[in-house]
Amino acid sequence: MTMDSQLTQVAAFAVDCPVDAPGRGSVTLPAGVVRAGSFSIGVDASSQSVRWALTVTQPE
Repeated sequence: MTMDSQLTQVAAFAVDCPVDAPGRGSVTLPAGVVRAGSFSIGVDASSQSVRWALTVTQPE
């Protein structure tokens, strides 16, 4: 997973996905790392059959 803000990568991490259990991962970014405006998330799965979900939480 990668997260870009204003064309700059601000986070990246990998999640191991075992066959018999869900894989989980997270990253917490300090305030101000993601600049005002849009951001993008990229997911690169090892197989087209891998199912994934993503939640982005922004504090008020």
